[in-house]
Amino acid sequence: MFEHGRGEDRVIELLILLYRTAILWIVALVVFRMMGKRTLAKLGPFDFAVIIMIGEAVAIGMEDSKTPLMNAIGITVLLGALQYLLTWLNVRYRWLEKITQGTSTLIVEQGHVKQQQMKRERVSNPDLDMELRKNDVSLDEVVEARLEPTGDISLKKKKSELSNNKNSDNS
Repeated sequence: MFEHGRGEDRVIELLILLYRTAILWIVALVVFRMMGKRTLAKLGPFDFAVIIMIGEAVAIGMEDSKTPLMNAIGITVLLGALQYLLTWLNVRYRWLEKITQGTSTLIVEQGHVKQQQMKRERVSNPDLDMELRKNDVSLDEVVEARLEPTGDISLKKKKSELSNNKNSDNS
């Protein structure tokens, strides 16, 4: 973009770059707000890919002064709108969400680690151990653990003896 030339030309090119950057920053901000909190809070693989694509469209629009600004704006808005539409459809059609976001995988059942599922999902035993430590729970206290589509591991603990005794006292 910055070729050797008069100083005035370089200043004008810099101002154009700054203008394009500001416009695309505003467009990206609006698009990400439109996409919603859920999309940005827990990225599934498809959400992540769309964000990368938006970043690429914005970057090209900022860096390449020969590319019309409206092209970058149009691509960014289209990707955001498609992501919004897909999220809206996923809420209404569970089968579509299973295809686009994936489903959880059972990796622990009644305190027993399902090594085959762990291997298939490429989850290591140290990963599971770390999640157990974070939740201050031992493996024998776990009814089930699932690898969620976002990559998080969710745990469902057995009901404690203390809470079972309280429930029987109230009867």
